[in-house]
Amino acid sequence: MPSTRKSSRSAIATGADAQVLAARVLTMQAEAGLTIAMRMPILMKGAFGDSHGQREATNAVLEKVSAVVESSVAATQAATALWWGLALHLPGQFDLASAAVRVADSTLEPFARRTRANAARLSGGRR
Repeated sequence: MPSTRKSSRSAIATGADAQVLAARVLTMQAEAGLTIAMRMPILMKGAFGDSHGQREATNAVLEKVSAVVESSVAATQAATALWWGLALHLPGQFDLASAAVRVADSTLEPFARRTRANAARLSGGRR
């Protein structure tokens, strides 16, 4: 009976983690939309030769590339931990669902951090 309680608690915790992850994705989408809306006038000026707009476009590209690199490193580390966990634990003693949520969460973190920083920067420092 104790193993049933443990697995049901684990399932509940994993379900809660998945809900937090889904909420985080929705928040990131809203912040990304806000950031794009605030950045668009600056980028349009850059398309017509404004140096501030061109710098903003360059910063946007560099931020995306660095977020992709950070995300791939974080995902690789989390996936490696997942596989080592599978290899080193007996069947049934490793929470695969929870590990998969950790992989997804670590993959999203670099994008979430940059999106929040951009939204804060663009909303507070309009020129």
